[in-house]
Amino acid sequence: MNFSITFDSPKFRKMKKLLLSIALFLCIGFAAKATHLMGGQITSKNIGGLTYEITLTVYRDTLGIPVNTSINMRYINSTLTYDYTKSINVSPASSFGNGVETYYYIDTITFPAADNYDIYYNDCCRNCAILNIPNPCGFGFSLHNSLSADSSNSSPIFLNEPITLAQLNVPFSYNPLPFDIDGDSLSWSLDIPQDAYPATPIPGYVLPSSDSLYPFTMNPLTGEITFLPNQVGYFAASVLVNEYRAGVLIGTIRRDMQIIVLQSSNVPALITLNSGNYPYSGKNYTVNPGSPFTYTVVASDPDNANVWMSANGEAFRLLNNPATVTNSPIGATFSSSVSWTPTAVNARTQPYVFGIRVTENYNGVNFSQDLSVNLRVGNFTGIQEVNSVNGISVYPNPTQSRAELKINAKESGLATISISNMIGQTVKVMMDININLGQNLIELNDLNLKSGTYIISIQQNNKNLGVTRLNIQ
Repeated sequence: MNFSITFDSPKFRKMKKLLLSIALFLCIGFAAKATHLMGGQITSKNIGGLTYEITLTVYRDTLGIPVNTSINMRYINSTLTYDYTKSINVSPASSFGNGVETYYYIDTITFPAADNYDIYYNDCCRNCAILNIPNPCGFGFSLHNSLSADSSNSSPIFLNEPITLAQLNVPFSYNPLPFDIDGDSLSWSLDIPQDAYPATPIPGYVLPSSDSLYPFTMNPLTGEITFLPNQVGYFAASVLVNEYRAGVLIGTIRRDMQIIVLQSSNVPALITLNSGNYPYSGKNYTVNPGSPFTYTVVASDPDNANVWMSANGEAFRLLNNPATVTNSPIGATFSSSVSWTPTAVNARTQPYVFGIRVTENYNGVNFSQDLSVNLRVGNFTGIQEVNSVNGISVYPNPTQSRAELKINAKESGLATISISNMIGQTVKVMMDININLGQNLIELNDLNLKSGTYIISIQQNNKNLGVTRLNIQ
């Protein structure tokens, strides 16, 4: 796009103000002797037998100090009295955008026996400019991967890179898109960033500052993180992903990330959505095998800035019959259309989560937002839906505070949903819930229950529709 400006024009003054704001934030961290790190994660990939490729990914502020040319990775198994530390060299950097680079430290290790191992990386200190950690300079930076090593298991990964910039008073949405290549069940949640080894939660940590009506939250069904920033500055966040096999916890990964909130005169792109498929609720869709699914996103930028999109998710990575995306850029308008006709092989209750990332370049700065969708194929019981009875099931299961109740009703009418503990005490009741004939999805929000197993029962029109189990972590 060609344009011209004068040094006294409103456009130049606007651009100067924005760039100075970014430079000010970065320089504050540098002047305070902040670390170079803006986040990262550790993942483990099985490459045969008990041999694994371990990848530490770190994101670096380019105005900070250089990354270490080598780091120490620590592997621990207390049962086997195995405690091994290895030095790993850094790979060349790749540009991430917005003054951030990505670096990889890749190790190959063969474990002595099939068992559970903890993998740690630690850095001495955190960015002193972080606002939601008291005395941030006094705490270390720790990443952790808990792995059940055997001849086939790999850890989950994140399909989406972080979004590092947020705009003051503009809704922020980001989905790390956790994914497990082995098909194990995943649950994800926000967590407390960790201090250096032994990786304890940082005391006094609070979530990034947000408008009280739109707090910093993570949707347990789609994995999407949203908030409405109401304070300029640096903020730390941490995402914890638990991996389950047959209901047993077999591993965890963590992504630590920094979000910089800055003030900008950018007007966000206008986004419209269109799908020929009926949504049961919000961002949740269900299709039968053999039925085509389409989902189209159109973004137009009021500032006439360049806009583009990218799509990611498990459905796009299938070896057979993957979903496809078609992009149509037209100047400041960009259209992205997802198409997929799943087969019976793709049918399962566990949803396919995919995301569309919309990015606009405003005066040299990239602002992004993720749109997340849950797509279920068919009505078969999946690995995360345990003890489904009479067409009633819950997902994700286990969960922490929120879940989605799926009900296949034979008639319409108001229903009462009761949750009881294992000694029969009712701990939560939802009354006058409208249930329609056929498939229904009911969101269970803010459960606030202690860890354990609970029974969900549903009554409609003086009839018992059925029960299912709910496991709270």
